Amino acid sequence: MGNTSYFSLRTAMVSRIGREVELSPVELGSQTAKRVEINLASGSPDPRVMPVKEIKEAYDYVLEEFGPKALFYPGAGGQEVLVKEAWNYADFLGVKRRAGDSLVITSGAQHGIELLSLYFLDGNGKIAVENPTFVETFQPMKLLSSVVFPVSLDSRGIRVDELEFVARLTKLDFVYVIPNCHNPAGVNLAEERKKELVELASKYDFYVIEDDPYRTIACGLGEPIKNYDREGRVIYVSTFSKVLAPGLRVGFFIANEEIAHKVSLMEQMDFSTSTVNQYVVARLLQQRVPQDRRGGLYEHYGRKMRVLMDELRDRGLTDFNEPKCGFFLLLDSHKSSRRVFEEAVKRSVSVVDAKPFFLRGGETMLRLSVAVENEERIKEGVRRLREAVEAA
Repeated sequence: MGNTSYFSLRTAMVSRIGREVELSPVELGSQTAKRVEINLASGSPDPRVMPVKEIKEAYDYVLEEFGPKALFYPGAGGQEVLVKEAWNYADFLGVKRRAGDSLVITSGAQHGIELLSLYFLDGNGKIAVENPTFVETFQPMKLLSSVVFPVSLDSRGIRVDELEFVARLTKLDFVYVIPNCHNPAGVNLAEERKKELVELASKYDFYVIEDDPYRTIACGLGEPIKNYDREGRVIYVSTFSKVLAPGLRVGFFIANEEIAHKVSLMEQMDFSTSTVNQYVVARLLQQRVPQDRRGGLYEHYGRKMRVLMDELRDRGLTDFNEPKCGFFLLLDSHKSSRRVFEEAVKRSVSVVDAKPFFLRGGETMLRLSVAVENEERIKEGVRRLREAVEAA
């Protein structure tokens, strides 16, 4: 992070947000969803399958067991009991522990990525991201860097040949990737490309931020990119938002000891990771609630995604990559995405205008979600979307 302080960087970023950032398409879609009948925009998990009973019991246990201690300010890096359980959970997810790595608890994955952006970038950094990428986690990177290089995404993930061309031309600080159940594209990164990505990081001296929130609700995935890391160049980021509930705001990242230590000290300055929620998540992990839910959630969302894809095809909306897992499908409407969004709202259905997810292109792209609606409402939403496309 050079000689620039955490506070001056964060102040500069917040100031730029106030001047430059409009309401994100995700937030716009979410706000619109509150006013319409059918929500095909949300990135929140299905409320029907959130473990509310188990979470309530965990709060009761934590407050009875720890009393006021559970309500203290959080310390740097996370509560010891949660760090231990999160390591066990990472092992359950298939993330191999590399000698010299540390795990840091954060207030969700986006908090971790903001802290990492503040650590690596001081306003002059150069980064590469997938095109498209998740616009909300991308914002702090964009605001703290001087140059962002978009790298094409296809059905097998980020184009590493294109990334190498960029890396030859300029020194990158890091590459940001969403390797599984990509948001918004739904694709998974091919195994050989994971290996090539780590090799490029070593060859051209950059880091890889691996944002992997959907592994917690997916099965049959390949190795995490982190597992090919031998030099501490890959930083693995995850969250409990998808498998438990996003309002808990608990996630983690795994990085080499130097990065983890310095970022955890930065985290201590914002005190944003709830102490009681850390104890609650630790209790749920001890009871294997996230572990036991994984397979069922994979089937739950997979079933709804199949309904969405079948209905789109039946309605003649066929230009999309088949999502492998997760919540999202990226559809090319072949019409102005903004106009389709507006026409969809008129028909009381909310989708996400995906143009802002792209650094180049994307003018006709829509992000559709199966997260919160049931199968019948997904079908009706697609019927109305077909009308909106025709009217746009």
